[in-house]
Amino acid sequence: MVEEYSEEEKEYIKYIIEFEFEIDGVVEKSDIVGAIFGQTEGIFGPTFDLRELAKAGKIGRITPVHMEVKDRRTVGILRLTTTKEIEAAALIAALVESVDQVGPYKAKFKFKRLYDVREEKIKRIVKRALDILESWRLSKVPKAEEILDTLRKHMQNKHIMSVKIGKEKLAAGPGIKEADEIILVEGRADVANLVKYGITNVLSIGGGRIPEEIVKLVKGKKVTAFLDGDRGGLLNLKKLLQTLRIDYVAMAPEGKEVEDLKYDEIKVALENKKPIGLFLIEERDDIRPYKKYIEEVYGKLEAALIKDGKIKDKVPISELISYLERSEEELDTIVLDGIITQRLIDLCSKKGIKTIVGLRKGSIVRIPEGIRVLSLE
Repeated sequence: MVEEYSEEEKEYIKYIIEFEFEIDGVVEKSDIVGAIFGQTEGIFGPTFDLRELAKAGKIGRITPVHMEVKDRRTVGILRLTTTKEIEAAALIAALVESVDQVGPYKAKFKFKRLYDVREEKIKRIVKRALDILESWRLSKVPKAEEILDTLRKHMQNKHIMSVKIGKEKLAAGPGIKEADEIILVEGRADVANLVKYGITNVLSIGGGRIPEEIVKLVKGKKVTAFLDGDRGGLLNLKKLLQTLRIDYVAMAPEGKEVEDLKYDEIKVALENKKPIGLFLIEERDDIRPYKKYIEEVYGKLEAALIKDGKIKDKVPISELISYLERSEEELDTIVLDGIITQRLIDLCSKKGIKTIVGLRKGSIVRIPEGIRVLSLE
């Protein structure tokens, strides 16, 4: 409603008084305005005459709006503005309500509401103030984060140590020597990021050749390779596997580097780490077809007995030989969470089992014709 008035009018208007009206005939806007001035003239003398108040600028436009004719009757809304105080505004409203005729037709004006323009202005000011405050907050928060980031980096560098391995000095977290499990990452920035979030059992492998002496440092410990989520991460894994034993692999989200990860991303990646054997399945064409069976038995010391792609039974590794010796069931594949032995190969050959997949191969002298032996090594 306030938007209908010019900026100049808004500056001096205090109140907008609104009425509903009904006139028993078809009239023009000018007829309504004229009737209001004419029928209220002289009621309270010249000091409170609407026409005189209009001339003095104490009341503004008297505006009939939303006028329409229904069954030869004119209905609509009337608005009147004033710069007078609230008591005078109430008296003006009562004056307009006293008008009962427009031209030759009976009329009825009923007070509907009174808008305090200053309250509307206050609302706009408060809204604008909130916008300004929000804009300031958004502009200042990044600066505060920059300061915090500077402090974090200072603390990271303070707690990063250098470990001499062979001729190399590698960045490491302060908990590297006491930890039972070590997390290997590529560079110093990766170490710094993990240390920032309280993960201190972390060691950089450096960007070049991986020192062979690193084997001594990780001996007897569980080793997790935490790698970038790109081709470079996989290349680093291949370099690591040429030098030392890896137990688990954790990968950053696709396309991201470990040094850029937030705490939640690091937490999820480490929680979802995979045993190296399972991870490497994806890298080997010969093993990949058996992935779902390997996942069924991996870490459980069990063997899956398979026929035509379906698991017929699962048995503990310790019972596998005796089970096969007494079983008459036709099988074509065995996938086991254990070592493939010569005895197992010979028994599978006798039973007509064509494929054996295991964690690694034991001391195998010969493989009979028609038998396929695959390991995760």
